[in-house]
Amino acid sequence: SGVVLQFIPELPETRLSGATRWISPEKALIAQSLRFRKDDHFWFTFFHEAAHVLLHGKRAVFIDEISMDASEEEQQSDAFAANHLIPSKSYASLVQSGQPSRAAVIAFANKLEIAPGIVVGRLQHDGVIPFSWLNDFKRTFVLAEDSTA
Repeated sequence: SGVVLQFIPELPETRLSGATRWISPEKALIAQSLRFRKDDHFWFTFFHEAAHVLLHGKRAVFIDEISMDASEEEQQSDAFAANHLIPSKSYASLVQSGQPSRAAVIAFANKLEIAPGIVVGRLQHDGVIPFSWLNDFKRTFVLAEDSTA
């Protein structure tokens, strides 16, 4: 029993970030692409897919692309990921005063013991800061076996 985590190459001309399915009655498979190659996307996708394992039926298969037409299950998984990475009460305290400074992002990330890039990704996604701001906080990564980076 358990969960298999498999990293897959990004599929060209798709917006695929991850997929989840049960491979036996007691074992789930999370397949995660390395789309975007940034820590905020990586961890959000991981927790989003984990939510499918924890919250949704074993007979369902979830293939997750960035989409504006999200099903109830996708919305639940998005909320699970967002709130497990950054608890909603903590996040509300960060954004209540508007756009946080670089120093505020660092202090907040340190308090939660998460990477600042994860905070930046959430702020950008929620429209608190523009997508062009603070991207230097996002860490880029590659797998050792990945020759496409």
